[in-house]
Amino acid sequence: MSGKAGFTPEDPEDSDNRHGNPLFEGIFTALNWMTVLPVPGASVFDRTTGARVMASLPFVGFVFGIFTAIIMWAIGPISGVIHVDGLLVAVLIVAFWELLNRFMHLDGLADVSDALGSYAAPPRAREILADPRTGLFGLATAMLSVLVQVAAVASLVDSTVWWMICFIPVLGRIAGQVTALKNHHAFSPTGFGALVIGTVKFWWIALWLLVTPALAFWCAELISPLSPLTSVNTPFVAGPFPAAINPAWLGGWVAITAVVACVFAALFSRRLSRSFGGLNGDCIGACIHLGASISAVMLAVVANAMV
Repeated sequence: MSGKAGFTPEDPEDSDNRHGNPLFEGIFTALNWMTVLPVPGASVFDRTTGARVMASLPFVGFVFGIFTAIIMWAIGPISGVIHVDGLLVAVLIVAFWELLNRFMHLDGLADVSDALGSYAAPPRAREILADPRTGLFGLATAMLSVLVQVAAVASLVDSTVWWMICFIPVLGRIAGQVTALKNHHAFSPTGFGALVIGTVKFWWIALWLLVTPALAFWCAELISPLSPLTSVNTPFVAGPFPAAINPAWLGGWVAITAVVACVFAALFSRRLSRSFGGLNGDCIGACIHLGASISAVMLAVVANAMV
């Protein structure tokens, strides 16, 4: 999943003294490992570092969300002069997400799909997982996941809940945390998976499941329903959901979406663990990408209900 991470070949007792502040080390190292941003990371890599990175993983999603909002507001003035199609904006946003993380999670999804599609025994499946070449299963799954995200984002771009696009990367990364819960184990004693899998505590995920809907509620309260790409302020329309106009309902829908993504990640991780005899970084990437796709579809349902 990340070529930037691997165990520091030193005595763990000595490395403990070289860890920085838990909060800042986790956030900065997560940004260093999971994005192309030139952010300084930890100086020592062990499971303490891995745990701090995984605890901070949804924060990386919020950074993606901030950049997404900037893209929307940057394109807004252009759309006031010439028509900018929502589908084009959706393609640009999803492409930006992939570029910002070096296609890391998409690559993990492709590798996992090839290995699962082989129906091979765990030892052979792990060999396929490590193969740098991408097969038909991997290519098709990666393409479909990206297309789903593009279609869902396109539905949200011109809607009254356009800001929900910014939460898609967050929800996918919360789902990714599930893959590294303490009840899971890495199939290899080395590599990125060994650093992070089995380090996540359930209450970390529970905390993000509370914080994220609360921020969504705040956005629904304070952010204008006017999309930066729309010239007319479209009012909320009560569609199939009777409380669609209520910000609390929107925050609740984000919470439901997060739970659904996490449940999927839990079930999918169990399936992967049985198939591979454990998990690795590619499995985390696959759950992040598929979790984001599922979240994008569920959030797009709200957009379609309000038109």
